[in-house]
Amino acid sequence: MRWLMLALALALAGFVQWTQAALPGAREVEANARDALMRWMADPRPDPRLAIVDIDEESLRQVGAWPWPRERLAELAERLLSEARVSRVVFDLVLAEPGAGPAGRTGDARLAALAREGLLVAAQAFDYEARDAAVRAGAVGGTVALGHAVAPAGPAAGAPTRGAPPAAQATGFVGSFAALAAGRCVGNIGFVPDADGRVRRLAPLTTWEGASYPALALSALACAQPPVPLGPVVAALPVDARGLWRVPFSRTPESYLAVPAARVLDGTLPDGLLAGRIVLVGSSALGLSDRVATPLAPSVAGVTVHAAALTEVLDTAAGRARAAPPGWLMPLWLAASVALLWWTVAGGSLGPAGLGAGAGAAAAPLRGGRLRLVLLALAGLLPAWLALAAWMTATGRVQPVSAVLWGYGWVLLAHLPLEWSRAQARLRVRTRLLSRYVARPVLEELLAAEGEDPLAPRHADITVLIADMQDYTRLTRQSTLEGAAQLTKGFLEQLTRPVLEHRGTLDRYTGDGLVSFWGAPIAVADHADRAIDAAMAILENVRRFNEARAARGLPAVTVRMGVASGSALVGDLGTPFRIAYTAVGDCINLASRLQQASREVGVNILVSGSAAQRCRRWSFTPMGTTPVRGLGDEPVFTPTPPPADAGSPPSSAAPRACG
Repeated sequence: MRWLMLALALALAGFVQWTQAALPGAREVEANARDALMRWMADPRPDPRLAIVDIDEESLRQVGAWPWPRERLAELAERLLSEARVSRVVFDLVLAEPGAGPAGRTGDARLAALAREGLLVAAQAFDYEARDAAVRAGAVGGTVALGHAVAPAGPAAGAPTRGAPPAAQATGFVGSFAALAAGRCVGNIGFVPDADGRVRRLAPLTTWEGASYPALALSALACAQPPVPLGPVVAALPVDARGLWRVPFSRTPESYLAVPAARVLDGTLPDGLLAGRIVLVGSSALGLSDRVATPLAPSVAGVTVHAAALTEVLDTAAGRARAAPPGWLMPLWLAASVALLWWTVAGGSLGPAGLGAGAGAAAAPLRGGRLRLVLLALAGLLPAWLALAAWMTATGRVQPVSAVLWGYGWVLLAHLPLEWSRAQARLRVRTRLLSRYVARPVLEELLAAEGEDPLAPRHADITVLIADMQDYTRLTRQSTLEGAAQLTKGFLEQLTRPVLEHRGTLDRYTGDGLVSFWGAPIAVADHADRAIDAAMAILENVRRFNEARAARGLPAVTVRMGVASGSALVGDLGTPFRIAYTAVGDCINLASRLQQASREVGVNILVSGSAAQRCRRWSFTPMGTTPVRGLGDEPVFTPTPPPADAGSPPSSAAPRACG
């Protein structure tokens, strides 16, 4: 199941990556992600190469309502070129009809003369929507033969280029009047808005009736002195299959100097303010309906879109455009980072053994340190993705930058809940299992602990206590079935309660006795002292148990206990058919032998030398040695009862003697 979650995460992210966000809803996520990156990266510093002459509301009030007479537009362009000494004037205005009357014809002639000299870049707007009747108005101009517009620089410049970037196919146009359309540079200002109405793409080249027409920004570049060849610039712009280029919008709208058109006409511009700049003439007035939504703002003058495009083509022509990352970098990052996040959530277990081993394998990713590790992984991956996506967005790469978010989202919204449910199921199993072995306080401490799985097999230093009833068979044979059951249950209760009260682990019952140990699953330094505490408490419990039996006329019972310390293998050592938390080692065998030998020695508790040496709060009386198979003669001890006023268990100041 975990491998399936990884496969689905990579498949989802890969689908978005290689289908260009074709998944329902992915386009919106992709667009919003790119817009946010553009807003974050947009440079607010002024672009000294460009300026905007704005036909704003104030200019309309001072100069007159739109449309302005042609002679006024001609005067605006001539003043910009002569008095303001601009490099060239770029009209973001389509003048489809000739001017009216003699003055209008004179104004048209003045504009056409500037266009023939390359000082004025005229505008035309291509239509890209399929309509019943194609839009045709004015005349188109500024054509370059297909293949020549993208000719490489160098000796082969001007030769047709194979594999040229695709051009957008127009379905209609609104062009300039014939004389203006015949100018040296005419640029397309038509665009295709995205589904949400925002303008994010422009067509560097548009095909109409077998000819190719450049965008306004490229035409402004072509009219430079000396002229800049468009081929290398167009070839450097990343376009999609439809011939559309994602404009990087590398500068904020405020970075472009904007002056009212009225100040140009009345001669009040500061001297030299626009000198040497390329000036785009457009309108921000609401009445002219040339306001659009862009990634940077919900409503800006349409001319700022062409200013952003011109900034990029100028940088490209000057060799200052940002170098695009390799095409394989984003897919590689996508696969590696999604797999890393999945691995972190899964607890760092990629192998088959890791996927199915250990009670805590499923719970670990979602608790304490593991959850912090997941958050830490996110905190590292997201900024790294942000930097890579910002780099790609700044260069206008067509690859989706949001694919990684879909992969992360699947891991966090699908895989993480699955791991959570698996962890909870495993936690319930572990809780039920541990509740049979340890007291409730110990269980709560285990469940709250972080780190190593407490059920995972490991070596630990422990102290084992084995207790058993002497002559159990004889006593039960003399009793009724009901009496034997009551005797067994009552006796085991006297053994069990002290073990749990002293935070021991109940390994198992042995019919009329039990096996218990201290030091696992929670490691404690005083496990030997705790075992002796429990053994002495068992003696007291059995004494009271016998008093109650004597009151009913029943014979007394005797408990025999063996205590030994040493290293043992502890953990879930069961099988797929039954889980069993237990301990295996020589100290268990030694404690069992001491429990049997306690009757021969004549004491209730027989303690090994290793356990006695580990004690800090108990003193002991040596009881000689006892033979143990495989170990030879083992020195043994019995706890020395504390003084009557010392309380139970004795204080840590009690003397210790190990013989």
